[in-house]
Amino acid sequence: MKRIFIVLAVLAALSLSVSSAGAATSQAKQIKTLQKQVKSLQKSVTTLQAQTTSLNNDLTVAFSLASLNFTVTTCSMAMTADLFQSTWIAINTYGGIGTIFDSGLLAPALYDDNACSDIDLMRGPAGAKPSWTAYNSLIAWLYAPA
Repeated sequence: MKRIFIVLAVLAALSLSVSSAGAATSQAKQIKTLQKQVKSLQKSVTTLQAQTTSLNNDLTVAFSLASLNFTVTTCSMAMTADLFQSTWIAINTYGGIGTIFDSGLLAPALYDDNACSDIDLMRGPAGAKPSWTAYNSLIAWLYAPA
């Protein structure tokens, strides 16, 4: 009986040392795996940060272009309204057949919210004879070399 007890004690001691060695090896493998995953995630984060910076820059450019497009369109519309009004005034004044257009249509120049002055363009004076001068300046501004 003593022999069986001694054999069992020896087996128990051996199994404890084997299981703790296996646990240490398993834990080391898990730590290595986790370290690899952390490095991979760090690379991904760096890549995503670079992409975010690039997209933010692109968004800023897109917003600036959209804002400029809105400003140029507003200025162009105001120039068109000026040309219509000056054409109506010219027909009324120089047409030789009297007043055709109601003076209510010949209101003050359309307010452009300073769109033309924001891009350094001059609109024609209110009530002047019809002229392409304002359009010429707009076209020159649009197609001027950068």
